[in-house]
Formats: sequence, C-alpha cells, structure tokens
Amino acid sequence: MASRNLTRVLNTPLMVVLARTIYSETSGTGPKELLNTTRFPTEHALEDHLLASFVPTVYRRTPVRAVSGGHGRRDDHDPDRVQYWLGYLAHHVARLEDLDQRDLAWWRIGDALRRSTRIIAVVLTCTLSVTVPLWLIALIALGLGLGDSAAGIGTVILEGALFGPAAGLAFGSVYWLMSRFGTTAFTPAHVRLRLPGVRIRARVGGRPMRTFTGRFGPVLLGGSVMGAGFALAVALEHALVKGTPLTSGTVIEGTLVNMLAFGLIFGSATALVFGLIAALETPLDIATAATPAGLLAVNRQAVGRQVLVLVPALTLTIALGGHLVTGLLRNILGPLNWTPSAGLFIGAVGGLGGAFSYALAFTAWGQWIVLTRVWLPLTGELPWNTAAFLDDAYRRGVLRQTGAVYQFRHSRLQHHLADSFRRHHRGYTPAKFTAPPPTHPAAAAHRADAARKREDGAVTQTDTP
Repeated sequence: MASRNLTRVLNTPLMVVLARTIYSETSGTGPKELLNTTRFPTEHALEDHLLASFVPTVYRRTPVRAVSGGHGRRDDHDPDRVQYWLGYLAHHVARLEDLDQRDLAWWRIGDALRRSTRIIAVVLTCTLSVTVPLWLIALIALGLGLGDSAAGIGTVILEGALFGPAAGLAFGSVYWLMSRFGTTAFTPAHVRLRLPGVRIRARVGGRPMRTFTGRFGPVLLGGSVMGAGFALAVALEHALVKGTPLTSGTVIEGTLVNMLAFGLIFGSATALVFGLIAALETPLDIATAATPAGLLAVNRQAVGRQVLVLVPALTLTIALGGHLVTGLLRNILGPLNWTPSAGLFIGAVGGLGGAFSYALAFTAWGQWIVLTRVWLPLTGELPWNTAAFLDDAYRRGVLRQTGAVYQFRHSRLQHHLADSFRRHHRGYTPAKFTAPPPTHPAAAAHRADAARKREDGAVTQTDTP
C-alpha cells in the first residue's frame, strides 16, 4: 500500500524534483519516511508533505550571491518568514484578474493592497514630496536674502506643514479618480521627447490623444483642489503668524479670490504638463525584456528622465501661467499680487514637488518604491530588499524567470503557498486560479507555456538548485 502510494506520487516530475531536493539536503531522516503509512496514509498526504518541506529545505542552505567588487553577500532569511512572504505573493498574484495569474510582475505587487491603503500611501508620499522641496527652497532663499526678511525658520516650517498636506490630498484625489474610473495599474514606460514624424491629423483619436484627454480631466481637478488648498493654507498661515482673524469678511473674500486664482493656475498648469507627458508615454516592450531586474533598471532611468523634463516644465508653466491668469482676472476680481520672485518661488516648489510626486505616485517604478519597497515591508508583508529576495528565491529554485516576470516553479507550489497563507489569515477569501482572458496579451503566452508544459511533463525543471 505504502509503496503503491509513493509510486503514484512520484509519477509526476514535480514530485520527483521535490523529493530529490528535500532528501538530498536533509541530514536526518531519509526518504524511507515516505513509506510510513501512519504519517502519510494517502497520496494527498505525501504530496502535501513534499510541498510543505520544499521551501524550508532550500532556505536551510545559504548561497552566496555575487555583488559588485567581486565579493559575495550571504542572503540569510528565516524560513518561517520566507514561507509567509512567498505565501503573500502567491495569494495576491492570483487575485490580479487582468494578468496571467502565475506572473509575478514587480510593477504589480503593490496592487495587492486595498485601494484605500494605496491612496493613503500616495497622499503621504506626495505630502513629503512637496514639503521637503518647499523647506529647502525657502531656507535657501532666506540664506541668500531673497525671501521675506520677517519670515524665520519657524514660518518656513509652518508653510511646509500646511502646503504639503494640501498638495498630498490633491494628488490623492487624482489617484482616487484614476482608480475609480480608470486604472492605476501603471506599466513600465518611457517618454518620447520628440513627437513622431506623422501628421497631427493622423494622431487625433490615436493613443496619445486618448491618453491626453483621459489624464487631463482628473489632473485638472486635482490641480484645482491643490490651488484651493494652497489658498486655504495661506489664510491659515496668516492667522497663525500674524493673528489675522479667519472670520473676517475681508479674509473670507480674499481667500475665495485666492482659491479661484490658484485653482486656475495650478489646475491649468498641471493638466497641460502632465497631460502632455502622459500622451508622450510609450509602454516599454515587456515581452523583449531579458530579466525583471533589467526592466526595473530601464524604467528607473526612464522615470529619472521624466523628472528632468517635468521640473523645468512645471516651474515655467506655473510661474508664467500665474502671471497670465492674474493679469486676466485683475480687471474682474480687483488687484492681484503675483510678483516675479513669488512666481518663481511657487513655480520652483510646484516643479520639484509635482515632478517627484508624479514619479513616485503615477509611474510603475514609483509604485514599486512606495508600495513594495516601503509600505509592504513596514507592515511586515514583504522583506525590505524585495528585489534581492525575489532574485534569491529564483536562485534557490522556488521561482523561475519568464522574461520580465517571475513565476512560481509550479502552479501546485503556488497553490500550496497561497493556501498556507490563507489559513493564517481568516479574513482573506480564496483566490481563484484561472487562465488569463483570451483577449488579454498574456493569453498567448499562457497558451504557449501550457503547450510547453504538456510536452515536458507539466513541470519546468530548469533552474533546479
């Protein structure tokens, strides 16, 4: 009976590989324990034992991973934590219904978080992205004698503490609108700095125009919210620093005028610049990427170039747009003050803060940094160096590389890790493992991979440790 069960289990290449790995790495009991019908009365019990023992076994050894300089670094991970991290990835990857549910794409790991959590992360990130540049620029201006001589460091800190959250809420509202009515599944992309040599008429209705119009509305609203928040922050700053009563009719009227003016300035400037950047974005050819790390490096460089374009573009658009808007509204709303120095200061803060906020909240690389490298490790769901952890899991044979994405060694292993994770989290509903939709680009790869698996016995034995 025992030998018959074991023979049937070892008829599949996956179980053979698991058994060979487990008992070649174990110095204690040998494979004879698989014949123990008390511990393993059924084939299912044998398979569960092999699947459960695989990850702890391969993480008992510590391979040396090469790093720059010719030296090596040992990747030490607690097997229990590794089991948890891999279970988290196995469970949540299967819940991304718009992708092949085996693909572990670095730019989609953060999508496992709830929308509300991602919005909070975006608000906090953009708050810091605006606050820190404002503090730096204001302190530099004070040091050079260009700022308000009556303003001190305390005033500068207060300005950052007020204006930063206003900008964070504005970018958070844009992110919410995109996630509610569009998508926040940002894919690796680069920006064409020169328009292609085609007639503009031929591009109307094409992808750039659709992308521009799709981003223009949410960003216009977000910029207007930022302008209104900026006006409220100015009023609150004056009340805290100068003691101006907020209930004064003059203060209320001035705040409403500022809300309108700043809303138009920030709304039009951000909608124009971010809309053009979105229209010029071209998704990177993920299918031709050699490795996940290679695609990550390429996208990081692309985002860096976007920031270099966005900073001067936003700075000039806000500074010049403010001069234009105040000039147009002066005859309607009365005297409006927009000096060149104030315009450059607001433009510089908006340029740096807006560029960094865009890079961290609205690009694939930014989502990887904010959600996967910071938020998930802070909550204990993933290790701090997620990229090194994934590469280490690949080297140990738990994952395999398929172009720009990782996959678990076998779907049975992924199911087992996901089930183990769910058993420790009663609030999680089971994930349904299905093939990608036929119309999705991943479907062709899924069908080709399925055909290959049928040929080699339903398991890929490459990259075996």
